[in-house]
Amino acid sequence: MKYYFAFICAFLLLDSLFAQSPIIIEGRLKGVEEGTMITLMKTEGNVGISVAKDSIVNGRFSISYSPDTQDLGEYSLMGTGEGFPSMSLRLWSKAGNHITIEGKDKLIYSWDVESSIPQQAEWSYFIKANKESWEEYQKLVAQRSTLINTYYDDNVSKEERKVLKTQMDSLDRLASLYNYEIDKSNLALLQKEGKMTEVRLGVLKGIAQAIKWDKREEFRPAVEELYGRLNTEMKESRYGEEIALALYPPQAPQIGDPLYDAALHDLTDRVYHLADFKGRYILLDFWSYGCGPCHASVPEMKELHEKYSDSLTIVSLSSDNRKMWEEASKVFGMTWLNLSDGKENRGIYAKYGINGIPHYVLIAPDGKIKATWTGYGEGSLKRKISEFTGISIVDHANPAGGIGGT
Repeated sequence: MKYYFAFICAFLLLDSLFAQSPIIIEGRLKGVEEGTMITLMKTEGNVGISVAKDSIVNGRFSISYSPDTQDLGEYSLMGTGEGFPSMSLRLWSKAGNHITIEGKDKLIYSWDVESSIPQQAEWSYFIKANKESWEEYQKLVAQRSTLINTYYDDNVSKEERKVLKTQMDSLDRLASLYNYEIDKSNLALLQKEGKMTEVRLGVLKGIAQAIKWDKREEFRPAVEELYGRLNTEMKESRYGEEIALALYPPQAPQIGDPLYDAALHDLTDRVYHLADFKGRYILLDFWSYGCGPCHASVPEMKELHEKYSDSLTIVSLSSDNRKMWEEASKVFGMTWLNLSDGKENRGIYAKYGINGIPHYVLIAPDGKIKATWTGYGEGSLKRKISEFTGISIVDHANPAGGIGGT
């Protein structure tokens, strides 16, 4: 018995020590200014959270991060400053893993990565196969970012904005050509003999989404053939479901159609259905913690709930994974219905055809869709609710008069 006890103690000690072993990322860079900040992001579902950072000194940086689990996780590196594309270097890592990175410029997405993690080597295979195209693509993205910053400068005239818009459109067309060549190359690589893995499935998902968003129908036969070969487990995985939704998108309900319903749960796992709230107006709020306008909408959402809950039920639907959903709910202090179907953007989000957030769907008391819109600006929810429901909503910034309604 004492030997068994000693074994358990040793195992727990080893487990504890291993769990505390940090991820070490060391980088050697050229063509990047001293003092440039490099940030490590941890991927949680559809959201990236900053977990560590370091600035470049003598062309080097070193980042250490201790994860709270021994599981393999997805991460990314981002660079801050002029010339960096709005893209990040994709990484896989776990406790105790050492990663070495080399770059000769600010084209961070295609920096070279050395790691013992098999997924990293597999991803690097696809990046290196298209490295020249990825580098040209990143240059275009970086140029576009510079133009966008100028476009939104208050000192820029209307005519100058027109010119900038023309330049951005030109860059977008060029970038689309490089994207096409990359997808074409990756599809050929996937068609070669090789076991389908999560990484390869992610690459296939990107091509499937090009069919949906960029109308690359010439890729459809090969993508459908590769998808058809997947086993049930892969088809039911996150990437598998996203591929299916890209290839065969559901028909979203339109204004005047009955609401689409689903089993939804709150953070205590109590189950709800949207049909439970018929008889009053329902506002569906599609949101994520990584969405800035979603953050900005919280005070107005809270006010609507507190003042008008007798005639309006607000149902916020998170696209985040469980961990991020819980953390975001604490930050926002949500007092209204805060639900999820556990499918992130693959369940009710896909059924309602959500392409951007925040997105709102207003449902009439009879259960039919009254209005939909995307985006948030201060006061916009009050105006929309008043416009489409006739509910008299008082503008507390101007209490002498309501926004509208009867």
